[in-house]
Amino acid sequence: MMDRKLIEQIVLEVIKNLNITENQSIDRSKENLLIVGDQKSLNQKDLLAIESKWNIILFDSIENLEMHTVSKVIFLNAKQDLLVKGALGISDTHESELLSNCILEYVPVSLIPADYLQRYIFNDHQNSPNRAYLSQLLGYKDTLGKLGVKVESIASFLNKEKEILKTYSEKSQANEKKKLITHRDVQDYVGDQILVDKNTIITPLARDTARELGKSIKVIDPKGAICSCN
Repeated sequence: MMDRKLIEQIVLEVIKNLNITENQSIDRSKENLLIVGDQKSLNQKDLLAIESKWNIILFDSIENLEMHTVSKVIFLNAKQDLLVKGALGISDTHESELLSNCILEYVPVSLIPADYLQRYIFNDHQNSPNRAYLSQLLGYKDTLGKLGVKVESIASFLNKEKEILKTYSEKSQANEKKKLITHRDVQDYVGDQILVDKNTIITPLARDTARELGKSIKVIDPKGAICSCN
């Protein structure tokens, strides 16, 4: 005979998982954004701006994470060790392992450095006391950029999301009418999300280029729904 406490524990776990699934699928018109780090580092205005665009998923553990459900990942208040480990391919913590997996699977990533780090890597650093050391850190930042990881401020991230919406309104019709998307189209496109018509032909090189640049190609069906293409 099964232990009653064990049965109750199993039931509670099932209910918990059902609630998670239900909450994550409230708005199917939005894509899922995985947030890694403390949301309290965001002010209310920035958090609301993100929620208006994305379904937010909070990072719990890499073992329970289903990457195929995530469209983008943002690391909040990222410390220097994560920046360095990401550039060097070191994955000895949950966060650095997740970052490594995102890079390997071409999942778009925005890494928001901690405030103290932003003061050095985003501002004029000509008068830095130790320019050689700072130059090394900036080299790691550039390496991450080449790997598809955007090291940016939260303001830059939010402006980029606004840019995507603007790009959608101004260019989506033109892209939907295009019969062929080449790697040059992907390179020239402003923003991380390329919207195309379901009948548009996308060359293999265009798909490879999109993955290399951290861009996603999305297909709009006649009803207006958006689905992933690459």
